Amino acid sequence: METRTVHNVDKMDQPLPTWLMLLLPLYTMVAIGLFVFPFAGDWLWLNGWLFVSSFSLSTSIAYWIINQKNPRVLRNRMKTKKSGLTNATQQAASSDRFIMPALTLTWLAALAVPSLGHRFGWPSLPLAAAIAGLVMSNAGLIVMHAAVMQNAFASKLLDINQDQHLIDTGLYGIVRHPLYAGVSIWILFAPLALGSLWGMIPSVLSVMVLAMRIRFEEDMLVSGMPGYAQYRSRVRYRLFPGIY
Repeated sequence: METRTVHNVDKMDQPLPTWLMLLLPLYTMVAIGLFVFPFAGDWLWLNGWLFVSSFSLSTSIAYWIINQKNPRVLRNRMKTKKSGLTNATQQAASSDRFIMPALTLTWLAALAVPSLGHRFGWPSLPLAAAIAGLVMSNAGLIVMHAAVMQNAFASKLLDINQDQHLIDTGLYGIVRHPLYAGVSIWILFAPLALGSLWGMIPSVLSVMVLAMRIRFEEDMLVSGMPGYAQYRSRVRYRLFPGIY
């Protein structure tokens, strides 16, 4: 029996450095905060701090756990280069040249619009409604991180790894894209957590763009992953049971 050591463990299965994980809370707070507080013009905005802090805390805890239990997941999500093993992969991935900019812009607008609303005194939701939005947005993060934990092949890229296989248990036995389901919940409720109804406009647009990406991704998976067509017939819904 082979003993697993630092020398014979696949690099993909080695945890990310501790220093990098310790920087994660600061990184997430800065990354999200830059699209909240400068637009709001108020660095003491309560809704903004509740939203940014809860996102940073939830993401940092989840990634710390993932890094200990299955670091391959994080390394896959850090990939910037597509493997391009099949024509299906290359064709689907090319759609990201248009979809990802649209997704990024609408997602950022979903944060910027509520922040601008705070700056210019637009009507805002009561604190209780904002807290409810905060709870739901964090529920979306929990679903997203749980899906990532269950799928070591989860990647930001439309790609199929050479050793990738179908995941059809856990959350993936309920809907076909639980990671996207969690992202959708987070995006939809983020403006409410920031006290804004106007922010729902770009957040809904963002989810619509995400649905377009799912269609391209599924075409790729049907063509390039054995068993996915049967899985799609067995698990009917993409994001939300009984809805879509």
